[in-house]
Amino acid sequence: MRYKIWVTLCLLLTTIAENAILAQEDIARTQEQKYLAEPIEAQHFDENTWNSSIEGLDYTIKRKAPPPVKAKKKRWNGEWPKLGQGILVVLKVIAILLLVFILALIIRHYFNAPRNIAVSKIALEDMSIEDIEAHLEETELNPFIRKAIDQNDYTLAIRLYYLEMLKQLSNQKVIHWRKNKTNRQYLQEMAHSPLLGDFRILTLIFERVRYGGMELNKPEFEEIEPNFTSFLEGIAPADYTPPPAKIPV
Repeated sequence: MRYKIWVTLCLLLTTIAENAILAQEDIARTQEQKYLAEPIEAQHFDENTWNSSIEGLDYTIKRKAPPPVKAKKKRWNGEWPKLGQGILVVLKVIAILLLVFILALIIRHYFNAPRNIAVSKIALEDMSIEDIEAHLEETELNPFIRKAIDQNDYTLAIRLYYLEMLKQLSNQKVIHWRKNKTNRQYLQEMAHSPLLGDFRILTLIFERVRYGGMELNKPEFEEIEPNFTSFLEGIAPADYTPPPAKIPV
């Protein structure tokens, strides 16, 4: 029963809605026909009235000036500017001069660097003969010579005397001291020196003692030693002091 009532109500509402829609369409159609049936009246244009109404009005379009265009930064494309041949030659010469100047500064710094004078203060017990040769130009040899004599090590004393000779000759610019140089090379450097004869004799003595296995006793050493001391006194500067008579203990 309820179902039939709901169906009847739905049909009734649908019918009412359709009638309302049709009625609206009829009204709209009637108004459209009425509008189309009305006569069109021509309108008269009064030019004087128009001119008076627009008098004083400015219809010119004012446009804003465009903003200034920023110049684009040029980017480096990886290519160097082309230079003339003369400019390239000048640049090469300048580069070479700068390189020579830098090398000269490095060499000057190397030769003028302060030497390690602390080596000369090392005690004999803490320094081997190899250490002495490695630091010959900074080492005071006279205490080591006297120490070797006091210990009756005459072979070591002769070796130290010879090193002292090389050191003094190097200081006087007669030879150029290098640890790995041979005695023959030093003799060749002294080929035009008046000291060559004495240096050759002392070199022969040193080689016999150092490499020939010659063992010296005290009288033999005392006979040879004056040759070394005399040579050293002849080439050493005025303030040179011979080996002390005895090293303080």
